[in-house]
Amino acid sequence: MCLHEIVGDYWTGCGHFHGRYFTGVTSDCGSSRCKTSASHMHKTARNCGCPSVVTEDRRVQNLYRTPHPDCVRPSR
Repeated sequence: MCLHEIVGDYWTGCGHFHGRYFTGVTSDCGSSRCKTSASHMHKTARNCGCPSVVTEDRRVQNLYRTPHPDCVRPSR
């Protein structure tokens, strides 16, 4: 599958990555069965059965050394 670059924030306390936006930079896998590849065999078909899975190439914009707020347990 092709890699799509995404920029986001990374929390080292829990390993949580929160993607903010895709940059539009892609690495083409060259597979004829990949829907996002330039070599896709069904370019003109409206509904082909090829997978449209987006594989993220993550780029860290902000690095936090604490857990993500969603990962912190509420205290009693």
